Amino acid sequence: MQVDNILYIIIAGVLALFLALFQYVFKSKSKTNWFLVCLRFISLFSVLVLLINPKFEKITYYNEKPNLIVGIDNSESIKYLSQSEYVNNIVEQFQSNDSLNTHFNIEYYTFGKELNILDSLSFKEKQSNLSILFEQLNQVYHNSIAPTIVITDGNQTYGNDYEYTGNNYKHPVFPIILGDTTQYADLKIQQLNVNKYAFIKNKFPVEIFVVYNGQSPITTQLKISNGNSIIFSEPISLSKLKSSIIINTTIDANRVGVMDYKVEVEALSNEKNSVNNVKRFAVEVIDQKTNVAVISEFTHPDLGALKKAIESNEQRYVEILSPNEFLLKSSEFQLAIIYQPTTSLPKVLEEIKRLNLNVFFILGSKTNWNSVNEVQSNFNQKVTNQIEDFQATFNPNYSSFIIEDINFNDFPPLQSEFGETKFNIPFETIVYKTINGTPINEPLFTTYEYNGKREAVLFGDGIWRWRAQSFLEQKSFNSFHAGFM
Repeated sequence: MQVDNILYIIIAGVLALFLALFQYVFKSKSKTNWFLVCLRFISLFSVLVLLINPKFEKITYYNEKPNLIVGIDNSESIKYLSQSEYVNNIVEQFQSNDSLNTHFNIEYYTFGKELNILDSLSFKEKQSNLSILFEQLNQVYHNSIAPTIVITDGNQTYGNDYEYTGNNYKHPVFPIILGDTTQYADLKIQQLNVNKYAFIKNKFPVEIFVVYNGQSPITTQLKISNGNSIIFSEPISLSKLKSSIIINTTIDANRVGVMDYKVEVEALSNEKNSVNNVKRFAVEVIDQKTNVAVISEFTHPDLGALKKAIESNEQRYVEILSPNEFLLKSSEFQLAIIYQPTTSLPKVLEEIKRLNLNVFFILGSKTNWNSVNEVQSNFNQKVTNQIEDFQATFNPNYSSFIIEDINFNDFPPLQSEFGETKFNIPFETIVYKTINGTPINEPLFTTYEYNGKREAVLFGDGIWRWRAQSFLEQKSFNSFHAGFM
């Protein structure tokens, strides 16, 4: 009760007593009836107290023990590893520990394919789903403190990967790992990147990620073989500090057809698992020339640079055409490059869609952007009628194809429309735009796949300058031709 209320009640008592005495003692001419005085005091005091309406508050304190969750793996693998007796002993120690039971509310759960409250341990569950432990306990104990002890051999056979579901679990986890926890040195080919197709008499790139898990420095050999012939070999050295390496090479496509290859890292003398030391891949070698149409309504130095770059591969032939010329012989081409389209774009795109050709758009300072936005819906460029110079920054996370950084950062800027580009379909960016060295997170060169067609867009003209700059740096056009085309 507040101090103000107490003061008001005292004043009400004094006032009620004064009024009762005034009415029955001071004002009365007969003998004082004290019983009536008391009744009048009580009635007046009660009315005044009701008007004051005092509030009474009571605060109580109590201690609430935190929860301690014990999750026990009840799968057959525990029994197979001869750990069932050990698990029972651990549970009995928890149940009989007075200190733990005094400070915690201990809850016991078992998990196999599903999560259950502990009744008894049978170790007969056919599946082991560690992720369900974190998912369901997160829901039950989301408003409380619940440190969790997990007793398991770590073998999961069902459900989501617990490595990721455990990241969303808000309580601390203390694992007790059962079985053999000895770590052995292990080499493995983590990832292999290679294109599915190659053209005869060309080279195709291969990228190999090798990972080492061990303490001592090791030296081994990586080999790529085709049948009984070793076509590539390279020694690799790894250690605890340098635990991975990326190896890039190119292989000659000398014969037509599907070629099978094997990548192998020689196993260590003490390596227990050598299955992950080998990966196989196949590449289809094609003997066919690709006809490419470069469609433009005007001449530009970029057209010559495109032709030179594309035809550096012997399996490609380029023809520079006007829109009308393309429409007359469109069936002869397998790829169309539309260079800075203007008013003729609708007819050209309609023919390309009819033939289901892959398309490469090059859009720049002379492009009719309103027409581009109207005739296709994959992306939309904000039209500002302002031309801007954009430099390039390579995206190392691009994964659709193997593309090397050919020093895009050092290339001269390309010119294009200033304004935001919005894509309506998933896409991947090869290089981003930068203005005066500041990245703006806008694509400059991007690719996407939609309705079974592959398309690419370069938002800028002036790539002839890129080719020239590449020659000045490398004394050769090969780097530009291989990296850009």
